[in-house]
Amino acid sequence: MVTIKQIAERAGVSTATVSNVIHGKTKKVSPETVAKVSSLIEEMGYVQRMGLRVLRNDSSQLVAVIINSHHAYHASILSDPFYGHTIGIIEEELRKKGYYMMFYSSPEIEEIFKMIMTWDVDGVIAISFSRSDCEKIRSMAQKPVVAIDAHGKTSEQSLISNIGLNDAEGGYLMTRHLFEKGYESVFVCGFSDYGIDHERWLGAQRVLLLPEYQGRNLRLQFIELGTTQEEREVYHKQMLRQLPFSRRTAFFFTSDLLAMEVNSFFAERGIHIPEAFGIAGFDDNMGASKFCTPRLTTIRQDVAMKGKLAVRNLVAMLENPSVCPESLALPVSLVIRSST
Repeated sequence: MVTIKQIAERAGVSTATVSNVIHGKTKKVSPETVAKVSSLIEEMGYVQRMGLRVLRNDSSQLVAVIINSHHAYHASILSDPFYGHTIGIIEEELRKKGYYMMFYSSPEIEEIFKMIMTWDVDGVIAISFSRSDCEKIRSMAQKPVVAIDAHGKTSEQSLISNIGLNDAEGGYLMTRHLFEKGYESVFVCGFSDYGIDHERWLGAQRVLLLPEYQGRNLRLQFIELGTTQEEREVYHKQMLRQLPFSRRTAFFFTSDLLAMEVNSFFAERGIHIPEAFGIAGFDDNMGASKFCTPRLTTIRQDVAMKGKLAVRNLVAMLENPSVCPESLALPVSLVIRSST
């Protein structure tokens, strides 16, 4: 595969100059150099058919959908149906609008920045990034950016439209349900106390501030399960050693994936839920929680709506660069099934 470096060597210019020509940033490049580099780009086959429109200063019709699959979360991201469902909806909606999706995932944030700068995409949809990283991408690429589930603080002048979720409300609804069911110890279990897991934990803590729970001997604790399946299995084995749990103990997992993982671990060892203890999840992804045994009590979010709104907002920004649609926090609902 031909690289920018190889073109630069043939042309006798820097890689930055070649990149500038590719992206149409030629104010400081002589016409002779532009012509020479453009000729080599076509001759050496660097630009694919769609990319040729970039050299004619047309829209590429490409939208980059990116995920920062951090080393520690890589396995979880690839196996969680939330991501597959979201990406599928985004691709379908972009196609309806006449755009093509380019998906890119990397554990290295700098690699993602590099990809955005190398490819002349029209816009970016960033999934599960920090708001500060989304703003950096917007600043570097000078292209519209819509985020899904961005976390962290945002600046007052932010040009990022985020499609998020009322995660704290989900944590609150589930924790209140578990205490109302008679559970006296509720363990909120997540990958780590960070990002959306942290928001769900904050919502759970609000329950203990309610007047009806004042003075009662209730336990609410966050457990960091770890970010790899191996780390989480260590905790599962620790749970196994501590059995029997009181029937008044429940584990609220910050994703259905984590809850079903625990359910499978104990089912293989002949331990039944909710007889041993209660479990609950978060997401209700594609109904998967409906088909496990027992059926999983969970918090439902509309994953399809997230993808549709992200595309809608991005297209609005592409059609009118002065527009930045407001960020949204979509509602959640409690779904009670037989695991609690």
